[in-house]
Amino acid sequence: MKKIDSNNKARAKRKATRTILIAFSIVLFIVGIILVMIEPIKRMNRKKISTEALDFIEHQIEASNPVEEPQMTYVVPRTGNEVEGEGYDFGEETEEADNAEYGDTVTLNSIGILNISAINCRYSVWDTASQVSLRYGLGHYVDSVMPGEIGNATILGHNYRDGSMFHKLGNLKAGDEVKFTRTDGVVLTFYVTESKIISADDLLNYAAGNITTDRQLTLVTCTYEYGRYGWRRVVICKLSDECLPYVTEETSAIAESTPAGTQPDPTASGSSEPADTSPEPTDEPAVPPETSAENTTETTPAPEVQTESTETNSENTP
Repeated sequence: MKKIDSNNKARAKRKATRTILIAFSIVLFIVGIILVMIEPIKRMNRKKISTEALDFIEHQIEASNPVEEPQMTYVVPRTGNEVEGEGYDFGEETEEADNAEYGDTVTLNSIGILNISAINCRYSVWDTASQVSLRYGLGHYVDSVMPGEIGNATILGHNYRDGSMFHKLGNLKAGDEVKFTRTDGVVLTFYVTESKIISADDLLNYAAGNITTDRQLTLVTCTYEYGRYGWRRVVICKLSDECLPYVTEETSAIAESTPAGTQPDPTASGSSEPADTSPEPTDEPAVPPETSAENTTETTPAPEVQTESTETNSENTP
């Protein structure tokens, strides 16, 4: 009798152990599914919001008139759709961008729409390149000029492995069109003149607004061809001469409003003096930027910088 009771207890114990193991396996499976789905869900949310924001801004531009100032703002969530590795990126940060006391949302302000048909890239360009704004479109570097003005206008964007945002920026070739639609509906056409890979430490030499006296547009994204987080793809574009009538009137107005004997701002439209092309002081030794459209060979130290557009499978920002 005692032997039977002992066998029953042993069987009950084994059954309980199996039940616990099965339950634990189910829990681990569910947790694994959730972890695997987190990033695709975030990516889907980011794409949905950026598409809705683009549609709204596009509608506002089309519906605008000279009398009313179009509303170019769009509200997005502050948290929940973070991009992996964005803390290592080139985004500017404002105090309110990551401070919960400002609320659960962030209001983004659009300066226009960037459209690059060659790589199927069309997004709203927000007026700042913060971590939040870059999740839902492209960002304008605040220390650069506005697109079309005299000087360098810099627009930054993520390199998503799903092919969106600036993932295919390296595919652009000299002569490809890059169009920027201003909030007043004017479309400015730029042409690619140069594409290169630079060190992240040299980014300011290409992003600042006073590095040229041309009407230049510079597009920037991450690239991992030479190592994670350390390199940037830079595409330099020049404004088409056909667009000069849309910007010379503004230039003349600014020039006429400049008092005689004052030193003009080299980053402002209408400046008649050459811009100061020296880079801003940094903690690292400055490397002179190469902004000539005719110079297609990168001369920075090894690894050799590629000056022709290339598509790599290693660019894998989420």
